[in-house]
Amino acid sequence: MYSTDNAILLQKIYRHKIVHLSAPKTAMLYNGKVVTWVYNENNPEKHLVIDSAPYDIDIFGYGKIHCDQYHTISIWKLKDDIIDSVKRPTAGYLKSLEADPALQSNFVHAINQIYDPVITD
Repeated sequence: MYSTDNAILLQKIYRHKIVHLSAPKTAMLYNGKVVTWVYNENNPEKHLVIDSAPYDIDIFGYGKIHCDQYHTISIWKLKDDIIDSVKRPTAGYLKSLEADPALQSNFVHAINQIYDPVITD
């Protein structure tokens, strides 16, 4: 299981942009430090690990952003995490969606942002 700090950082990087239509932030200020993310499939055990080593990001030849930390992401592990979080039988998103009117409202709002609402009879 991942720490609460990892979960909060992951949400701040990816959530509410709408996830399916936008890229994650290149770097962000988080807990007083500039944090970036790196993609790494070669070391899946580093997935969602926050490394406190300095890391410089090249901005397409226009300069660099100096970061204090970097957050490693494995797309394959992230895919597995998402599937687990959605399908978990007792506390997964789908189970919660069935019972929580506020979550249902958020779901409808998100779908309407992704797709043009279709009015049906």
